Amino acid sequence: MRLLSLRLRNFRQHADTEIAFRSGLTGVIGANGAGKTTILEAIAWAIYGAQAARGTNDTIRFSRAGPRSRVEVELGFALGGHEYRVVRTLNQAEVFLDGSLLPVASSLGGVTEYLHARIGMTREEFFNTYFTGQKELAFLAAMGPSDRGRFLSQVLGYERLRRAQELARARRNELRSEIRGLRATLGDPEVLAAARVEAERALGEAVQAYAAARRALEEAEEERKALEPKWAKAQEARERFRELTHAMEAAAAERENAQRDVERARAELETVAQAQKALKPLRMQLKVLPQLSDECDRLAELARQDEQRRALARQLQELEKELARGAERQAKVESAPELERKYAEELEILKTGRAKFEAELEEKRTAWLQDRQDAAAKLQFCKDRGNELRDQVKEIQRLGPEGTCPTCGRPLGKHYESLLEELRDQLGSIAQDAKWWTSRFEQIQDKPADVAELEAKLRQFGVAVEDRAGKLTRCQAAVQELEGLRKDRAAREARKAELAAELEAVPAGYDAARHREAERQLRTLREVEKQAARLEEAAGRAAEREKELKEARARDAAAEKHRADAAKARDALRFSEDDFARLKAEHEGLAERCHLAGLDAAERKGAVRTAEVEAQGARRAEDEYRERARELGERETDLRHHEELDGAFTELRNELNDQVRPELSEIGSLFLAQLTDGRYTAMEIDAGYNLMVLDEGEEKPVISGGEEDIANLVLRLSLSQMIAERAGHPLSLLILDEVFGSLDVARRDNVLNLLHHLEDRFEQVILITHIEGIREGLDQVLRVEFDERAGTSVVREEVITGGDDYPEAPMAAD
Repeated sequence: MRLLSLRLRNFRQHADTEIAFRSGLTGVIGANGAGKTTILEAIAWAIYGAQAARGTNDTIRFSRAGPRSRVEVELGFALGGHEYRVVRTLNQAEVFLDGSLLPVASSLGGVTEYLHARIGMTREEFFNTYFTGQKELAFLAAMGPSDRGRFLSQVLGYERLRRAQELARARRNELRSEIRGLRATLGDPEVLAAARVEAERALGEAVQAYAAARRALEEAEEERKALEPKWAKAQEARERFRELTHAMEAAAAERENAQRDVERARAELETVAQAQKALKPLRMQLKVLPQLSDECDRLAELARQDEQRRALARQLQELEKELARGAERQAKVESAPELERKYAEELEILKTGRAKFEAELEEKRTAWLQDRQDAAAKLQFCKDRGNELRDQVKEIQRLGPEGTCPTCGRPLGKHYESLLEELRDQLGSIAQDAKWWTSRFEQIQDKPADVAELEAKLRQFGVAVEDRAGKLTRCQAAVQELEGLRKDRAAREARKAELAAELEAVPAGYDAARHREAERQLRTLREVEKQAARLEEAAGRAAEREKELKEARARDAAAEKHRADAAKARDALRFSEDDFARLKAEHEGLAERCHLAGLDAAERKGAVRTAEVEAQGARRAEDEYRERARELGERETDLRHHEELDGAFTELRNELNDQVRPELSEIGSLFLAQLTDGRYTAMEIDAGYNLMVLDEGEEKPVISGGEEDIANLVLRLSLSQMIAERAGHPLSLLILDEVFGSLDVARRDNVLNLLHHLEDRFEQVILITHIEGIREGLDQVLRVEFDERAGTSVVREEVITGGDDYPEAPMAAD
């Protein structure tokens, strides 16, 4: 597998990053947190989807992007003679093969499944093959034998056997606990059988007792049924007796109400006679009421007209005051048109004079500024030329007579002194010119006197123009006001004539005292009118009260007849409360007997059900005993199988480990020989997973720090090679993320040299690091920086020239 290109849009801190990968040793360099490792995460996310990314979709999206912004990673890589282009977003994914415009796979799951099949590796195998995580080389060296063995088993996929064995052992322990529990609750079969026999005997006795209680209940029910007709007849007679008694009481109450109504009607008839007598003098007083009401209406109209006259008089007086004020103001602004013409002429003369001085000032100021700019440019040229000549003198002095001319490239030789003398003469001439131009620049720094004088005159003209413009504006406003005053006076004169005519048309003659007296008399007669209306209403009810008296006497007679009829019917019943009480006691005794017999029968029935439950429980206990005995046998068989499985897993892991160590040692020996130029030709991994470097077939007892780095790197490369071979792919890509963290400068250079030695085996090696010192040993440098202002990572490729670096255009645009 070989990476070709990568583009990130709104992925983590990368707003828009585009990278082209080349063969050889590539370094991705940047400060911690700049976004280097995010590049590796994007590669894995493009191939394996969400399972290869940290966090959720919201945390993947660039923090400054909108909630609907597109998150996209596009990865190009070569594998098995084909080129693949993967485009993955949060909701969709596509794979294009060999530049085709139509995808060979689409959808999130479909793309992941397709690439999994083509690469032939799970996500874990892919990472353990192509990737070496941060500081992994350092902790490989720090591991003990057991931890190193567990790590090797994990990256080679054998750790799954250990997890499977742990699951088998956990199930074995569960089976042991279940067997102990089944044995503890199994019980004694003889005790269970005796309990069942006793429960069945108790059930038979309960059934017999329930039958006897049912017979007693039936006998009591028969006796109660025989008494029911007589009891029902007695209840009917008592109910009829109570109805007639209630009817007699209601008739008596109705008669009392009728008698009260008779008395009330007689009293109201007496009141009507008195009202008719008092009504005659009130009617005599009310004869003058219509005349007095008309007089009050007439006086109210005169009062309204009198108020209108006073309002018109007030308006006329206010209008005369306004006319006087308007005439006074008009006299003050009569001279405004003449002053307007005067100030307009003066303002035009002042503007013409100011324009003349402005043109003259602009000409003189431009000439002065041009002289100052020319002097500054000449002075800067002298400084730049002087610096250039001094640098040339220093360079020639450094080269000496044996050096070559930095300009033409010819040997200096005998021309060394003359060339120095010529350059020093030029430097002296330039110094003299610089002094003159410095003096000239200082002379023309201050503003010339004629320019300052013109500026002062322009300021005076400006003050005069502003004064005349202000006066002209005020005069123009006064002219407009004069026109408005003239129109307003004419309107007010017309309104004055209208008000005078309206005032003349309103009649006079209103008498306020007579108006108040008439309204007092009218209020008095209105009260008399209300009193007379109430008496009229009372006098008009005489016929109604006569009718009410007649109806009350008729109700009294009818109520007396109803009472007599109810008393006669009640006497005919011949009902006795004592006889009813004796029959009621007999009926209630039979009901109580039936109730007790029913309770006894229900209790006996409950005992039968309880006995049935106990018998069923005893039989169920025997069935559960047989079922638990069967389960116990099955658990014991399953336990033997899991104990055998645990032993088999142990033997299989030991066998696989015995096979892995020689294979790893063989691959590692080939790498070691190549990395050390044949100094060391073999390495071995012993039963304790300790690394041993062999020197001429013998274990090297002490190895240096550099040799230890070689051994750890060889082990990691051997693991990657082994996994790749099992997947059926040649291992052409290796990605090392922050493997230099604990290494000094010498050891870092050692690892870089080793990786260069392996370029025929690893076509592409990518180093992720924050260490600047390794860049000169790389074939390609990708610089990753974080732009605080934009909040995004920026990636650019730097050209390596063996010395100074000249950055190219950034590979990421915000």
